[in-house]
Amino acid sequence: MDEPRLMAVDWSGRNSAEQRQAIWLAEVVAGELARLEGGRSRTELIELLIAEAERDPNLIVGFDFAFSLPAWYLQDRQLTPHQLWALLADEALTPAMRRYGLARWMNSPELPFWTTSEAHARLRPEQMFRRTENDMRLPGVQPKSVFQLVGAGQVGRGSLYGMQALHRLAGAGFRIWPFDPPGLPLVVEIFPRILTGPVRKNSPSERERYLEAVPIPPDLRRLAAASEDAFDAAVSAVVMAGGVGELRVLPEAAGYEVEGMIWRLPTASPSGPAAASSKAPTGSLPPRWRGSSRRPRRAARRQRHRQRRCSTCSSVEASWAGTTGRSVELTRSRARSYSPMTRRL
Repeated sequence: MDEPRLMAVDWSGRNSAEQRQAIWLAEVVAGELARLEGGRSRTELIELLIAEAERDPNLIVGFDFAFSLPAWYLQDRQLTPHQLWALLADEALTPAMRRYGLARWMNSPELPFWTTSEAHARLRPEQMFRRTENDMRLPGVQPKSVFQLVGAGQVGRGSLYGMQALHRLAGAGFRIWPFDPPGLPLVVEIFPRILTGPVRKNSPSERERYLEAVPIPPDLRRLAAASEDAFDAAVSAVVMAGGVGELRVLPEAAGYEVEGMIWRLPTASPSGPAAASSKAPTGSLPPRWRGSSRRPRRAARRQRHRQRRCSTCSSVEASWAGTTGRSVELTRSRARSYSPMTRRL
């Protein structure tokens, strides 16, 4: 079987022209980043993916938004995930949404969706998150609730627009994991912070330094370093390509059929990486990325770690080594500049 094309999309819930700046598509072909593009709206991006699948269905796409809502919400309303997507596509999930449309509704939604602290306080902690989001928790990786529609780092708006897109992709023949039987073309949910590991993504110099070790052509490397959105799309696509063997044989994911499941390399587990040392397995990563490490100023950075008494270094190192297979020495050099990120960027 030919190796599938891997695409990663950095999605956005922004309106008007801003979404064209924030939405990026990256594609890896035969282990190499071959495409990195921005400038499309959500609708245009979905149309492109449908056209790509019609041309060549041997395609796997990763999106960075929540594919469903917490199970209790769907169970209360007796909805399947596919029915949820259809109602959002019709902008008819709630009476107010049916009256005002999705975009206006998100400014003043019904519970359990919230835009105010008072509404937020009416949700119990166990109601706010999907199981897969809780699975992803580790120091510096704190997912936001899909019910949150306001504030820095919120993912709710993008996820609701994303579920509209899933309805259209499913209608065009895409299989949505883990809700559908396996097959191509395939769509999976990703979390870029888990795929990139610790890096200060809002720093252009840190993005550039990180990308030096990633197998990307020079012109695309410069483009990937130019913005956080392009960076996330590019790195996510490369890491997905490293796990193409696992993506071809995805499990049924029992227990996640209603809420969905975030894909990650199986060698990594945020709650306890399978490989937390320099001997971490690297077989699933692209060949040119295996064992890569940069050594400049390593001793000085270690000393700064000791002086700062970094309480999260050990867990960050473990996560990074387990997620990407790169050396612990590189992890230490990254961890110096790591600042906790709470949003799915």
